[in-house]
Amino acid sequence: MALILSIDTASKNCSVSLAKDGLLIDTIEEVKDSFLHGQKLHVFCEKLLKESNFKFSEIDAYSLSIGPGSYTGLRIGAAAIKGFSLVFNKPVITIPTLNSMAYYQKSNWDNFLCPVLDSRQGEIYAAVFDQSLNCLESSHPHILSSSSFSNFLNNQKVLFFGTGISKVKDFISHKNAHFLDNFLPSSKYLIDISESMYHKKDFADLASFEPLYLKEFIPTRSKKC
Repeated sequence: MALILSIDTASKNCSVSLAKDGLLIDTIEEVKDSFLHGQKLHVFCEKLLKESNFKFSEIDAYSLSIGPGSYTGLRIGAAAIKGFSLVFNKPVITIPTLNSMAYYQKSNWDNFLCPVLDSRQGEIYAAVFDQSLNCLESSHPHILSSSSFSNFLNNQKVLFFGTGISKVKDFISHKNAHFLDNFLPSSKYLIDISESMYHKKDFADLASFEPLYLKEFIPTRSKKC
């Protein structure tokens, strides 16, 4: 029996879900190109709990999509989760973003799964999973080429999906490559995994956990008017 608040801020989708005993109660999420997570996340959490007639003190655990993804989004999500955990003395569950994406798609595809996220540096973040969600290639930054993922594509069909899909299409034209458009990370994809991890007491170390950045942060100059 667990009431879990899940957060995903790894992409343009600022997403918050509340689930009890592994069943979704409600989700609030919004996709913005301007990445308004800093303005929206806490508002969404408060609104979700209020509309669901729960209080922060009733939450049993907090679940976070830990990346890879947007540096700023991941920092905001991690800071919020750590704050909630410290104030209410509740455990934190961390789940790699690509793993949660693959978990959600596993029932819709019977071959290899390759969730991809746009790294915004001319690369993608990617991982490869088989039909049983065994990780064949862990989350990593990947520079695309015409031979990308050929070791998997030569043997079996691969479904590519996620925010980096347009980049993948530009490079990969293999007959075994399949593409799913308009798929974003979401807090809804954390629910089943979070429930299982909660009962196993598979919790993060609050003092030491950090988002899964995979690459060093490279600041960009603001455009002048």
